[in-house]
Amino acid sequence: MFGPLLGLCRRSAGLSQEGLARRAGLSVRTISNLERGRARWPHPDSVRRLADALGLRPPTREQFFAAAMRQPHHDLAARTVPAPGAAEPGRADAGQARIDGAAAVPAPRQLPATVGCFAGRAAELAALTGLLDAHPEALVILAISGTAGVGKTALAVQWAHQVADRFPDGQLYVNLRGYDPDVPVTAGAALAGLLRTLGLPGLQIPDATEDRARIYRSRLAGRRVLVLLDNASDSGQVRPLLPGDPGSAAVVTSRDAMAGLVVTDGARRLDLDVLPLPDAVALLRSLIGSRVDDEPDAVAELAGLCARLPLALRIAAELAAARPSTPLAELVGELTTDCLDCLDAGEDRAEIRAVFSWSLRQLPADAARAFALLGLHPGQDLDVHAAAALTGTSARQAGILLGLLQRASLIQASGPGRYCMHDLLRAYARDQAGARDQAGARDQAGSCGTGAGQQGMARLFDYYLAAAAAAMDILLPAEVHLRPAIPPSAAAVPAMHGQVGARAWLDQELENLAAVVVQCADHGWPRHATRLAGTLHRYLMWGSHLTEGLNIQSHALAAARQCGDLAAEAEALNGLGAICYMKGHFGDAAGHYQAALELYRAGGGLGEARVLRNLGQIEHQMSNDRAAAGYYRRAFAAFTAAGDTWGAARALVGLAEAETELERYQQAAEHLQRALPMARAARDQEGEGAALEATGALCLRRGQLAQAARFFSRALAMFRRLNFPTEEAAQLFNLAEVSLRQDECSQAIGYLQQALTGFRHVGYQYGEIRVLRSLAAALYGAGQPTAAHAELAAALRLAAETGNTYEQACAHRDLADHHQRAAEHELARQHWQQALALFTKLDAPEADQVRSQLAG
Repeated sequence: MFGPLLGLCRRSAGLSQEGLARRAGLSVRTISNLERGRARWPHPDSVRRLADALGLRPPTREQFFAAAMRQPHHDLAARTVPAPGAAEPGRADAGQARIDGAAAVPAPRQLPATVGCFAGRAAELAALTGLLDAHPEALVILAISGTAGVGKTALAVQWAHQVADRFPDGQLYVNLRGYDPDVPVTAGAALAGLLRTLGLPGLQIPDATEDRARIYRSRLAGRRVLVLLDNASDSGQVRPLLPGDPGSAAVVTSRDAMAGLVVTDGARRLDLDVLPLPDAVALLRSLIGSRVDDEPDAVAELAGLCARLPLALRIAAELAAARPSTPLAELVGELTTDCLDCLDAGEDRAEIRAVFSWSLRQLPADAARAFALLGLHPGQDLDVHAAAALTGTSARQAGILLGLLQRASLIQASGPGRYCMHDLLRAYARDQAGARDQAGARDQAGSCGTGAGQQGMARLFDYYLAAAAAAMDILLPAEVHLRPAIPPSAAAVPAMHGQVGARAWLDQELENLAAVVVQCADHGWPRHATRLAGTLHRYLMWGSHLTEGLNIQSHALAAARQCGDLAAEAEALNGLGAICYMKGHFGDAAGHYQAALELYRAGGGLGEARVLRNLGQIEHQMSNDRAAAGYYRRAFAAFTAAGDTWGAARALVGLAEAETELERYQQAAEHLQRALPMARAARDQEGEGAALEATGALCLRRGQLAQAARFFSRALAMFRRLNFPTEEAAQLFNLAEVSLRQDECSQAIGYLQQALTGFRHVGYQYGEIRVLRSLAAALYGAGQPTAAHAELAAALRLAAETGNTYEQACAHRDLADHHQRAAEHELARQHWQQALALFTKLDAPEADQVRSQLAG
């Protein structure tokens, strides 16, 4: 049956019925009727539009079409047309497979591993399951509240694994770090991560938290998903992260009572107390062994000293297991006599600090020192190289220290080669670091030296700067001179094997790098913040990490202003401009770029040249090519004066593109003849690909269609090698334009469908709008006016949703032409009037063309 298959494909693509309707240019009612079986045999054009919107690829695409028809019609599925020289379907390389169609996003399985030797909590586990059973078709929200270290997370994870099979569409997990003194996770940041997990590209993640929450709920609509929100601070942090549909469940752990969640959102609260004595003894027995049964009185006293908190019990048990010949009574005596002096009589659960202190005193001095320093790390976890930087040791020594701390249960593994710390232990570690620094200051009375904690943080920040710079030098070697100069780090940088290894390291450490920028900006390390932001800028843009980029560049801007560094302020403004440009917010981008230009003008050089080129790009995108050419000429002159071949070649390519639009073909050809060897001399493969693309565009405008196709195909191959999916899609779009000029509409449709899938895969909505408009032209040429109109309507909706005024105007103009050809003159006039208003608002040259249409 087609209906169930359509629903399955839609949910696998992470789309609501509204979202699929918007993409496919169909009504929500149509999709609802199809899924319910009320319209068993849909129109073939609707099937094609749905398959395209869902990004279906063989063999799923053929199955989809076969299910829609009374008889299988495999030929109805629009076939993928390979680019000249590209692999045939079924023999494509990994890049081809990625660009030709996006695979369905797999159901997320993010639950952490259960703790070893979980004991007790049978009643609590049964209560949670009972609440779920009592409301099988409702949205169930469970709040587990209790003091720090009581085992909230362990209980939630244990239960989540037990009921995971009830949630076939996946399990999501977020550690909100609600009680971290420096970097609790905001609801907006958590939503950005969840949306990426659910398949939303970074370019499509909106800025506002409420918009992210709306899309998040839409992505979860119709699914049965379990969401575990760990370590929340209050109801406000949690509420935007709750799913909205019946059949899903959310589990929240917090020290807070979550009264707001209970009263407003109908959450069921489970108050978690310390372990009953029998369960505490059972946990100790599972960790220590039969010695527990030999000394019942000592075990009971040990449980009491640990306040029957699972975290403290585990730490005490690890120490007891490490001293198998020492009677438990003797260990209890040591704890009682040696550590009472560290207790704060006014602090709740003071006993657990005694357990921490007891465990710490049994460690070698260097391991205890490492524990204190690790608590200062601003990110969620770290690897051996970051630990080596913090502790001032080699990677090998750091690995040994991490092993000692893990065996003592003071840290835990968060993944292969990575470690994290319970927030209660983190707080204690920071207290220890502060106490050590104070003691060091007393010992060095009269000196001006900094404490060990400050020295460790300096080493850590230096390390992340050096490692990020090393990764970027591998990833984009032609742009080394554009990034901040980074001094070498005392800590060794990890080996990164080629561009794949460099990008993998950056992807793995992105959250930590963002946390470091925030920490540096907010706590007196402004130059580290600005340097790290400048180093990461191109990676953030290349990978469409716009949410993290906005956070990083905003903090870098504040840091630059804090220390009066005008050059760094300009760099941050330039970064913010690039983020707005990628989002298609050209007006905001131009504002940031102009502000950066004012700051750069005092120093001139590469900063001014780069911003001039960026302003040229904006004017070119807005079809203000005379203004664009002026910016590109100024940028070329500035790059040339600075002796920068890379920048001069990029500026020449942009100038050639503007000259092509202005029909100055000879000048454009001369610029490109100079730019291509310059890009090669600078080892700038991305720039070389851009020059090839611009040459293809020039040939296209001159009517040299075969030459244009060859240049676009060479550019496509170049960008595939570079793993640059946005530009891959752009070249497929360009090849479609060649096919349209040759009246090969079927081939053009194939290219455009590939380009549309590629742009949607990376979330580049500006490219998606342009493809939809060209696809409408191809469909009209292929004799499918109804389908063409639907594509234009989709382009107009997307342009309006993204605030792209220029593309809105173009879509209105195209719709007017469509209605005019259909002799629907009043509708055509309405669209021309709307196009004229928008083009006039933009002061775009197209306004005169539309005005003449209305006058005619």
